[in-house]
Amino acid sequence: MMLPLSKMPVRSTRLRNVALTLASVLMVQSPADVFAADAKSTDEPAKVTFEDDVKPILRQHCLNCHSQSDKRGGLALDSYGAMMEGGGSGEIVYDDGDAGTSRLWQLVNHDDTPVMPPNQPKLPDDQLQVIRSWIEGGILENSGSKAKAKRKNALAFVASTSGRPEGPPPMPEALPQRVPVVTERAAATTAIGASPWAPLVALAGQKQISLYHTETAELLGVLPFEEGIPQSLRFSRDGQYLIAGGGEHSVKGIAAVYSIKTGERVAQVGDELDTVFDADVNDNMSRIALGGPQRMLRIFDATDGTQLFDIKKHTDWIYSVAYSPDGVLVASGDRSGGLFVWEAETGRLYLDLAGHKGAIRSIAWRDDSNVLASASEDGTVKLWDVNSGKAIRSINAGSGGVTAVQFDHKGQLVTAGKDRKVRLWDANGKQLTETPAASEAVLEVAITHDSSQMIYGDWTGSVRMSAVADPKKIQELAANPPPAKERIGAVEKTLASIKVKLTPLQEKRDATLEGLKAAEKAVSDMDAKIKQHNEAIAKSQTEIAAKKSLREKTVAALPTLVSKSRDAHDTVIASRIGLGDSPDDAALVQAADLEASLAEQLSNIAQQRRLIVQTKKDEAALAGALKAQQETLVAMQAQRTEMEKTVQAARVAADQAEQSYAAVAGELSEAEKKRQLLAEAIQ
Repeated sequence: MMLPLSKMPVRSTRLRNVALTLASVLMVQSPADVFAADAKSTDEPAKVTFEDDVKPILRQHCLNCHSQSDKRGGLALDSYGAMMEGGGSGEIVYDDGDAGTSRLWQLVNHDDTPVMPPNQPKLPDDQLQVIRSWIEGGILENSGSKAKAKRKNALAFVASTSGRPEGPPPMPEALPQRVPVVTERAAATTAIGASPWAPLVALAGQKQISLYHTETAELLGVLPFEEGIPQSLRFSRDGQYLIAGGGEHSVKGIAAVYSIKTGERVAQVGDELDTVFDADVNDNMSRIALGGPQRMLRIFDATDGTQLFDIKKHTDWIYSVAYSPDGVLVASGDRSGGLFVWEAETGRLYLDLAGHKGAIRSIAWRDDSNVLASASEDGTVKLWDVNSGKAIRSINAGSGGVTAVQFDHKGQLVTAGKDRKVRLWDANGKQLTETPAASEAVLEVAITHDSSQMIYGDWTGSVRMSAVADPKKIQELAANPPPAKERIGAVEKTLASIKVKLTPLQEKRDATLEGLKAAEKAVSDMDAKIKQHNEAIAKSQTEIAAKKSLREKTVAALPTLVSKSRDAHDTVIASRIGLGDSPDDAALVQAADLEASLAEQLSNIAQQRRLIVQTKKDEAALAGALKAQQETLVAMQAQRTEMEKTVQAARVAADQAEQSYAAVAGELSEAEKKRQLLAEAIQ
């Protein structure tokens, strides 16, 4: 027997409500209506709400530490309102439908630290899916709540070429070759910087900065840094300048600006009592920011070195300083996990970005200036939306700590860490590739302008360049290169090998040029023949036109001549009749004159008729000759077309030979220039 609904053993309020609802439906609707309602409900996805779905999970795992009676970290999760309020570090969920930006999701999914719940296994997958679905569904409170339209976060990114200079990207032209310090091996890698537009990378060494071509791994030159060891290397937005921050611990710190083309130090700011850990220049090269152990973020006028203002909020060593690409903001991170964003023009605080549990070792801006990446010793890289101040992604980028992070022009990230790995991530934080493990912790990393190479250095001073397409394809770069005396021998060998390559290329270039000249002469001769032939055709056409004109005039004049001859004939007949039987001499003479005139007219008519016939024959003969001339012209023009193809092929061959020769000749010139610079360095 069925029990009354009021006495049914209901395990939860939700189940009881469902039972009551079902009873009401059965009492007031027909079976057909019930089936229709069921069919409709299957078309609409069930709402995931806080009260019905998320709170039971939180009750099971979280409320012992996060309730109104025990708000650890200032966070209570036992009510919807308390969860929306967040904790001591701010909000933990947002209504934008993006689970990846949610602090709650990052912790329960173990994407960030401290993992939750502490000292327990990760939540079961089905419970994690409920929490994720709740966030992506708009963090609804209950079944009566409505989700807001999803908003795009700052991960939406369109690559930009802003800052790219016009013309070829800047590359070194004549850099110094003298090595200030020669050691058996380099010290720990302190800084690596890659040009934003050129195949160029700068490596920090001991009292020097080495510049390498990233496509050939060739050492292009060595910039002196007499103040000590460069701790940071950043290129200007247009790639024309290199900004180096560094010095000597407890002695001196500066930021220097070098011209990439000449290697000349064009500016220097700062006179710190300790080394500079990081320095950067704004978009228009008017200001330089630097930071270091003195915990001061200092801003200088780049043109005259005047200190504009100090920013004193940091409580620990400032490891990282970076201007946004648009020059509006400047960010700084310190050893205690402090991360701040400042108004570049005024120095006023814009954002205090709390979230890291370890030192901020590196920061980087995305090209559009909307996203800031921060790498920390807590093992994460966080992506911050600087418009909202939210952490929109937290990436577990390496156990033991992340030491460096850089963006490329695609919005991808390259990271380095104490786990000895370098990794490449897409714009959403998905790992794309990683390098083989280095021998020690990787301290610095950069990615080339075309995203083809990752350059990284470790504690041992080893610097490697690894191809993104094949990370196992590695080339070694020396941060402390050999002295000029050792390198000049290699350059001389290079010169000799280039000269060996150059001779046959020169011979081939000369041969192809001769072939081109011969082909062009053949075309020129054919053009002269065609011109003569065209003149002959024009002459034939003129003659035909003259014959035709004469014939037409003759034919047109013939009726008049015939009519006159007929009149003369009638006159002759009349004169003959008038002679009678005994004409006198005068009458005979007159008659004879009339007959002679008639005869002359008839003879002229006969000549004109013969002329018409002859001109027709002449026209036909000239037309036949013209046709033959035209056919010959067509053949000559076809022959010329083939000759022109030969010329084009010869020109392509000559151009290719010239380019091959010019390329090797350029290599020879560069090698000779480098040899001269090395020779001067030795002296």
